[in-house]
Order: sequence, then structure tokens, then C-alpha cells
Amino acid sequence: MIRPMTPLLILAFLGLLTSPVQAQQSRRYALVVGHNRGDSSTQPLRYAEKDAVKMAALFQQYSTVPAENIVLLKSPTATQLERALEDMEERIRQGGPAGAELFFYYSGHADRDHLLLGKTRFPLADLAHRMESSTAGVRIVIIDACHSGAIVRSKGGKRVPAPTLSIAETTKARGMAIITSSAAGEKSQESDELRGSFFTHFLASGLQGEAAARGDGVVTLDEWYAFAYRQTLRRTASDGLHRQHPTFHYRMQGAGQVVVAYPPQEASSILFPSDPPGNYLVYDVGRDIVLAEIDTRAGEERQLFVAAGTYDILRRNDRVLERVRLKVLPGESSRLPKGDLKKVSRDYLIAKGERGTVTLSAKGGYQFFWDETVRSRSILPAILGGVELRVRHGLGVGIDPTLELVGGAGAGSGDSGYNGPLAQSSAAFGASLGVAFRLLQRPLLVELRPAGGAMYFRRTVERGSPLTSETDHYLSASPSILLHVGREILSGFSLSAQGKTGYLYFREDGGGKHLGYSEFYLLMSLRL
Repeated sequence: MIRPMTPLLILAFLGLLTSPVQAQQSRRYALVVGHNRGDSSTQPLRYAEKDAVKMAALFQQYSTVPAENIVLLKSPTATQLERALEDMEERIRQGGPAGAELFFYYSGHADRDHLLLGKTRFPLADLAHRMESSTAGVRIVIIDACHSGAIVRSKGGKRVPAPTLSIAETTKARGMAIITSSAAGEKSQESDELRGSFFTHFLASGLQGEAAARGDGVVTLDEWYAFAYRQTLRRTASDGLHRQHPTFHYRMQGAGQVVVAYPPQEASSILFPSDPPGNYLVYDVGRDIVLAEIDTRAGEERQLFVAAGTYDILRRNDRVLERVRLKVLPGESSRLPKGDLKKVSRDYLIAKGERGTVTLSAKGGYQFFWDETVRSRSILPAILGGVELRVRHGLGVGIDPTLELVGGAGAGSGDSGYNGPLAQSSAAFGASLGVAFRLLQRPLLVELRPAGGAMYFRRTVERGSPLTSETDHYLSASPSILLHVGREILSGFSLSAQGKTGYLYFREDGGGKHLGYSEFYLLMSLRL
């Protein structure tokens, strides 16, 4: 998700053991659920189902869950989820529960008591009971959803990393862990740039080795949670969003680390150089997902294990996004080439595979002309109101066409000399077509908009005794440029301010003038 954001995931249960051989001998299972829609009180999510697809693939590749033991549900009803939980438990029983390990992951909407599955609801208490009573030796639940911390609040859930156990002690462990994307009273958030929720994004990166403290690709449960907690909190704070605090509930019997991921055997990989250091996003072109995020440091080369395929590697900072496309062959390590990174729009990932969206704005503001004589006698300062329509990505990545319609009026009085008191009023109407170029996306949206249009003015003057009235009309082309600064307050709703400078050619009393004017607006916008 901030989509708005808004966002949301629920659970994943995992496996233990301390060597790949032991992991292969254990029986691992995964039930993965994604649902973009909640009830009528929630906005649809954009990436919950994509997050579920990504996590199912990562459980197979990094957590050694056999493909036949993975069940992926997209947009299930409560009845379908209940049936899937029952079928999974029966499968575990038939395979023999000793040594069985279960991941349960949910991404979607939730309130404090339920998973919100479209028009149906599944009680969190029922989910917790099923997980606690499962015959699987190890169960790991991951919930990426608003208020998801409610499931662990009564169980002593913490906002701190899991306890560190000695990896040298390797006896059988049994129990349950619950990881949630947010505390009980918090919202979970999605990111258009990450094309998924913040929390699942960092879970995925951690599972692929970023969370491994020893740098060997072996990721333990406490390392996984600590990494996701730290990175989710850091990113939501730095992006100017509501801070999001993942929670953790851990109850295991027996000594030893619970290991959730191993480096794939004979896997392909991408090597990230230590120079220059930076933050990299790895976009899987074939699967249309942001696969992982890598932070490199000076003097430290990083390796990311991936499947063979085509990847866009994006190096980013607050202002610039640079991209290089890399083809990774089976069983080979591909080094990120230096000097081949090309600048692209910050919206490169946001626009991937998405249709344009329409935003409607209501605006109110003030207009005045710079020429004092014109401002006092011909075109009076005016209070304006109007509407604005824009199509996101209507002309390409980060380029939005806009339509603006405004109207307003002004009034003034003075002394015309020998004709006595003078009263005047004016009405102004304008229409323009423009193009918005996005300069900055986070934490504020900053855009520059050149536009072309026309303005119409009507001036009425009343003077003298007996009273006489005269009306003049003006129509002129009017190019302009506008600076827009805004911020999304709620999912799809934003507040903004605009400053506009324009030009028009004004003819009066047989002569012409080149005039400049300024307008200032406050806007309320709704994404349709």
C-alpha cells in the first residue's frame, strides 16, 4: 500500500530445523490467502492478491515447501477459507503430524475481530483457535491487515524483535508464532512504488536472505521478524505515512532456532557491487512484482538468490530512479553492470500494468492582475471557484493530462470625477488544458503544469446621476504555468495548494497590453 496507502496481511506459519537436510526431511505446508476487497466500509486494496502470489512462490523457493503442499486462495469467501483450513489439517494428519510445519499467510482487510473477505467475515478468534489446535508441530501465522495486532494483543504480543536463541542447540521444537503487520489500533499500508504492502515487501526481502544476520542466506524466525519490523517502521516513517509497528507472539517448546529460509541449491543470483552503495529494488518482469529490496554498503558486496529470468534493477534515492535490465541465466550469478543505469521516472513501477485513474478536484482561490491600472479600473481582483479533472498516467509514466474550469467575480467602487461616484463589477471565466509533470512523489506530491486555455471577462460600470450602466466584454487566449503541492490524507482523498502564473493580451480603448496575472488555490481531491 498510502493507497492509499492504505493495507494488510495476516499470517504465516513456518518451519524449524537448522540445516537444509533437516528441512528437506520435514513436511512443510503453506496456506496462502489474498483478498483485495473488504466490506462496504473499506476501500478495495490493489496489491493484496499479488502479495499472496509472491509469498506462495517464495515459500516454495526459500522455505522448502513442496509445490503440492502449497494452497493459494485469491478472493475466497469465509466458507471457502474454513474449508481450506479443514482440508489442510486433514492433509497434515494423513502425512503424519510429527515434524510437520505450517505457514499461514493472509493479506487483505480486517477489523479488530474478523478477516473481511468481501461480503463475508471470518473470526480472528476462530483462526487463532484452529492454528493453536493444529497437529502441525510448528505453526507460523502472518497477518498483513489493518488492526491485525488484535489477534495477539490478548496473548502478550510485543512490538520488539523475537528472542534470540542459540543456533547451536538443535533439538525438536514445537509451538506457534504469530506475526502481524500492525498493532491493534493501526492501519497497514500499501505502496504504489513497491506494488504491494510495506510489510509483505520486507517479509519477502528478508526471506530471500536480507534478514540473515550471518550473511549466509539462512534466515531464522527472530531475524525475519526483526528485519520486517525495523524496515516497515523506518519506511512508513520516512515516507511521511502513519507509523506502522508490526507485532510478534512467540510460544515454542524445545531449544534451537526456527529456520524459515535457506539459500536455494544451485539457484541463480544477482551480485550487487559495493561501489556505489545504494538502495536497489528488484522488479521481476515476467511475474510483474517487486521481488526484493537490497541495501548495499561501501566495501560490502551483496548477493540475492533468484530464479532465472529477466529483472529490472532500480537504484533509487529521494529524487532519482535509475534502471538497468538484467537477464539471469539458470544456475549463473549475474553481476549488476556499472555505468549502465539509466534515469527513469519515479513512477516507473507505479505505472506498470495499470490503467489510468481519474481524479476530480474542487478548488477555490483568488485572482489578481499585476498591472495596477488594469487591476483597479478594468479587470478587478476576483474570488474564483471551480473544478479540475485529471487522468493519472493518461499520457505515459508520470505525465497526467488535466482540465480546469473556473469562474468568479469581483467588485469595487471609486470616483469618476465630473461624473460622480462610480461602481463596477466584473465576472471571470476560464478554461484550460494542461499536462502535469510529477517532480516528487513522497512525502508530498509536487507537480509542474504548463497549460493553454482561454479567459473571458465581463465588466459592468455604473456611474453618474442619473445612473448609467455600461458593460464591456473581453476574451483572450491565456497560456499559464502552475505549481501543485499536495498530500493524500486518506485513501483516495487529498488536500493540495496551487500557485499559478498566466499571460493574456488585453485590448481596451483601441490599444493593447501584455498582462500577467497570478492565481492561488486550495483544493480537495477525490480519486474516482
